[in-house]
Amino acid sequence: MKVQFLFLCICFFFSTQAQTTFKKGVVHDSIPVSGTNDETFALYLPEKYKEGELNSIVFIFEPAARAAIGIQPFINASEEYGHILVCSNNSRNGSFILNFDITDNLFDHIYANFNIKEDEMYLSGFSGGSRLASAIATITGKFTGVIACGAGFPGVPAYIPTTQDYAYIGLCGDRDMNYKEMLKNKEYLDSKEIRNTLITYDGDHSWPPSEQISRAFEWLHLQKLKKTNPVELENILTLYQSDYNRVEQFKTNGELLYASEQYERILKSYKGLISVDSLVTQNKTLLNSKPYKKQSTSLEYSLKMEIRLASKFITQITKDFINPNKINFEWWEREFKKLNKKKGVEMQKMVYRLKFDLYVRGYSRKEVLSYNSNEEQVAIIERFLKLIYPK
Repeated sequence: MKVQFLFLCICFFFSTQAQTTFKKGVVHDSIPVSGTNDETFALYLPEKYKEGELNSIVFIFEPAARAAIGIQPFINASEEYGHILVCSNNSRNGSFILNFDITDNLFDHIYANFNIKEDEMYLSGFSGGSRLASAIATITGKFTGVIACGAGFPGVPAYIPTTQDYAYIGLCGDRDMNYKEMLKNKEYLDSKEIRNTLITYDGDHSWPPSEQISRAFEWLHLQKLKKTNPVELENILTLYQSDYNRVEQFKTNGELLYASEQYERILKSYKGLISVDSLVTQNKTLLNSKPYKKQSTSLEYSLKMEIRLASKFITQITKDFINPNKINFEWWEREFKKLNKKKGVEMQKMVYRLKFDLYVRGYSRKEVLSYNSNEEQVAIIERFLKLIYPK
């Protein structure tokens, strides 16, 4: 694949073409990609950007090719750390091979027109864009880090990291249909001893809010500081204080699962840099507390139930899509009524994930049928979708 070889010959340090001057602090959309007929991208240059110097960069992949939308959540982090933001208007959910060609053209254009720091190149994406970002980082071996939002790795073994050295941070709302997948991704990366962390928050399957994106870049910035010699202890202490304040806020809000996750991240991230003995004790106290155990048990129970129900629903919906005219709507109506009666915070989040996953599967099927002009079956799928989310 072309994307595998692009970075072997590209010059990162000096532009070879005259650069168009773009205003800083503004999203510039629909910039033409050189050497293509109809490919464009959106660009954001932070106020810290300096044309004559090397700059860090974040390539963003939006699943519906809405470049300006993809850039928005990253603007605060861009201003904080000085990252250039670039997002394609052509790369979207679909063929990896086609997307590799599109991104190769974009990389060619960017590296020919901007001075980029070779050791501060990042990738990020949401949903299918997240899978694409991970694939590119894995097969090129040239990127420093990946922020994976709302989805994990592709289903292609060659695109899944095994020994690669990039830092991986997952962002996922706990009402996201891919929540379980992101938990398993973390387990996989831990088993491979690949630098990673997972930030979960109250959210669904959508671009994370800018606050969560900024948290991700704080963690990536810490990974950078840990590699400096001498270690920049003052900056590390500042990040530590920010991380610790979040723990305290989570505990104050009664969000003990988030607090435990944050404790784990701090203990792992700052080990060997500063003393964290007191945090070890605090974390043990939290884990042994009745309120935490109650929340943790509820989460574990809901995840086990989700696995069982998801298996049943996916089996049934697969059969129904093969024979739409034989869909037993009464069966589905009964099942949705059972779901809607579930009580408790974690159970309700589980129900949200299940229903949204079914809706996405149904909507995707409807799109295929619409493309084939099968109006009768489209109407059947629309009836199914209305069972999930009655208006």
